[in-house]
Amino acid sequence: MIGDKNFEVLQSRTPRTLSGKHFRPAAVLVPIQERSDGDYLVLTQRAEMLNSHSGQVAFPGGKIDLQDRGPLEAALRESQEEIGIDPSHVRILGQLDQVTAASNFLVTPFVGLIPSPYEFSLNQNETTAVFSVPVSVLMDPRSLWVDTTRYPGWDPIYHFQYQEWDIWGATARIVKQLLELVYGFQAQDHSQ
Repeated sequence: MIGDKNFEVLQSRTPRTLSGKHFRPAAVLVPIQERSDGDYLVLTQRAEMLNSHSGQVAFPGGKIDLQDRGPLEAALRESQEEIGIDPSHVRILGQLDQVTAASNFLVTPFVGLIPSPYEFSLNQNETTAVFSVPVSVLMDPRSLWVDTTRYPGWDPIYHFQYQEWDIWGATARIVKQLLELVYGFQAQDHSQ
């Protein structure tokens, strides 16, 4: 389970930031639930009708709007809009490195604890499912594989497999960094 020492790791580091004028700024919340049998990550499946990343597994979040006072406020606002997480129920643990998504989004991820159990409320226009993944399952190196052939010349595309869910792309890069920093995960090369 995540402890104070792990919390300090997130607080004491300076997250890597990226730059580029063509990027659209976005932010996500990486919700963690502490349960008696371990920590769980909360993920969503984006609605099929959305213009970007439709049907994909993602963390709750989205683009930063003009009224947002920054990426954290955007991540919390979007999490409330998409799956009903009240911002006052989130204890922010820290920020991970920025990642790119698709070709034009720059995503700032924030890690936060939320209560367990939690009564999620899905906005069906944006989210078709919300589910929890045990960190212990993600820590098994066999749950991660790398697709190096899908987009030649791009960075490897990571995939975490959990039940029927394919957690890939920017979401998988965020998961991988969280596991490495907080839980001591060491990935093995499982290229396919």
